[in-house]
Amino acid sequence: MARREAARPGKWFHFNRNDRFRGGAGPNASHRYFAVSAFAVAMTIPALTATVSPTVITAEIFIVEKDNPIDEDVYVASTSGRVEGLIDGDLTIITGDLTISGTITGSVIALTSGTVRVEAGGVIGGSLRSVSPSVVIDGAVDGDTLVTGAGLTIGDSGSVGSDVIYFGGVFVADGSVGRDVRGRMITAGIDGSIGRDVDIAVEFLTIGASAEVGGDVLYRSANDASISSDAEIAGGVFVFPAQSNFFYGVLLTMANVIGFLGFVVAGLLAFWLLRSTGEAAVAAISSNPIKSLLIGLGVVLAGPIVVVLLAATLVGLPLAALVLFALLLGLIFGPVPWVTAVADLLFRPLKRKPGLFGAFVIGAVLWRFGIWIIPVVGALLYLIALIWGIGGWVLGGWRIREARDREREVLPEAMIVEEDEIPEGWEYPLAPKGSAAVSAQASFTDRVAGVMAEPDADDDDDPETDA
Repeated sequence: MARREAARPGKWFHFNRNDRFRGGAGPNASHRYFAVSAFAVAMTIPALTATVSPTVITAEIFIVEKDNPIDEDVYVASTSGRVEGLIDGDLTIITGDLTISGTITGSVIALTSGTVRVEAGGVIGGSLRSVSPSVVIDGAVDGDTLVTGAGLTIGDSGSVGSDVIYFGGVFVADGSVGRDVRGRMITAGIDGSIGRDVDIAVEFLTIGASAEVGGDVLYRSANDASISSDAEIAGGVFVFPAQSNFFYGVLLTMANVIGFLGFVVAGLLAFWLLRSTGEAAVAAISSNPIKSLLIGLGVVLAGPIVVVLLAATLVGLPLAALVLFALLLGLIFGPVPWVTAVADLLFRPLKRKPGLFGAFVIGAVLWRFGIWIIPVVGALLYLIALIWGIGGWVLGGWRIREARDREREVLPEAMIVEEDEIPEGWEYPLAPKGSAAVSAQASFTDRVAGVMAEPDADDDDDPETDA
């Protein structure tokens, strides 16, 4: 049900249990940290391993009200979002600002241009994964929290049940964290309760008088930390040398995390928009691995050559730009079907095949984990996934095209000539047999010889030629 409000112009999305697709108009470092990040993202997998029947929503303003709960996973694209009621599942959202004052029983993956705020009383039963300028937690996140952005604040009333992993600018922890705090940040202020260790790379660290740390404080910094004498630290305080270029390390780590989450969002979007082709691409890699590999290798090798040849001609320049754009899209979406097929292969002995989204996320985590941990092998893993995946897209798309019935002819109806039906019992004419064939051939040969001889006779009778 779409409605308008004078104070907040634009279309709202109001969830109706009997309408799955409703909405208004579309939206106008070190290896250790990499390993921790991959492990944290992997904690979102259990909710995705089963075959899901998600709700996909495109709206200007996404709202879940108290009297209209959602009992399944939700995928949203909107300009802003607010959850006041219940989502009994996961929430994956691309939006501006996101406010959660209700309950989400699963995990939240948020890619936002504004602030993500879990208000007091708001509950996330799973984990929070966010790439946002600012994240404020005044409510409860029962799982772990992985954030990349300019700021992360855990307020006095806020709590995180498991680990906090943060890559960004300013980190403030006035509430409680159940286990570790890890990451890279410019400044960190801790004045709340940390269940276990604090292990961070930071430029400026402050631990206030109300802070309680259940384990050790390990920090890498060029500056000494400011630690209040009233702070309670169960373990020791250890300082290690910082990297020569700290800000470069922070930016590089943020870029890696954003790149991974961007790949996950891009893959989910690709499977959503191209569901049939995506399934066919995964199936093509699984059923015809050699053929998919050879097709992908051919596309990767021939693509740049085609672009150069087309660009050399003025007429082919627009087409060269189109092919180049397709190749760039291949760099982003190419590995998607391969990592999904790998996850399906791993689950085959368990006789429990995950859903398409779940298999993709599992494969993406394993794939990027290998890239991060082993750089040389990582480059090879990327090339394998890219080439094989592109081959899967091409082969799967071709199979979909061949299997689909034509709904519209290519030529106008006036240019289409229907073939006459061949009558029953009609036989094609055959060449003459026996003496008739020999006689016809001899007659034809005599006529040709006579025609060839006529010009010679004329030349003999020509007086000018005789002279």
